[in-house]
Amino acid sequence: MGFSPGSTPGSLPPARPRRIVIGGILAASLAALACTGGGARSRPTADPESILWGGGRCQEGAECASGLCSVGLCLGYLAGSSEEARATVAPALVQVAVAPGGEAVETFLSDALSDRSSDPFVRGRAADAFRHLPPGAAVRVLPPYLDDPDEPVRFFAARALAAAGDARGRDALARFRDHPAEAVRLLARRALGDPVDPGNPPVRE
Repeated sequence: MGFSPGSTPGSLPPARPRRIVIGGILAASLAALACTGGGARSRPTADPESILWGGGRCQEGAECASGLCSVGLCLGYLAGSSEEARATVAPALVQVAVAPGGEAVETFLSDALSDRSSDPFVRGRAADAFRHLPPGAAVRVLPPYLDDPDEPVRFFAARALAAAGDARGRDALARFRDHPAEAVRLLARRALGDPVDPGNPPVRE
């Protein structure tokens, strides 16, 4: 997408230790590949972990609790590298967040955000996911991340706070209007309600 994950503008994402639970995505997926026979499966029951992290084999999105299937594996919100992929998972995320036990979603996301050894883009997606939780969750959790060292985290925290009606989010998001990367400028301006060119292509990280 054009974010600078570290402190150097325009730099590539730095090599960092992955959060152990991210490795769990691959472990769960590989286990499912080893233990599950061929053919389509019915859609499993949604739970916070499957919606956020994914795991399991699939042939189509209907077989995944998250609704997102890619290269034969169910992916969760935090594995969605494009706005379109995360939009596919968003309805399931909303549903599980308001269901009994849905407070676990906020806990999972808060844990992912607070782990600064984790991938900055995964942390950014965790901040982004707060757009789909009740607004109070974003207001409780995200303000400290407006000054995070990683730019994806700052951007998505600002956008989620702005979506929750928090002026701090709008103020922080406004600073991305003139970002060097066109895709980032586009996302910021859309979120702020600025006029944008409808012919712009889908944006990815």
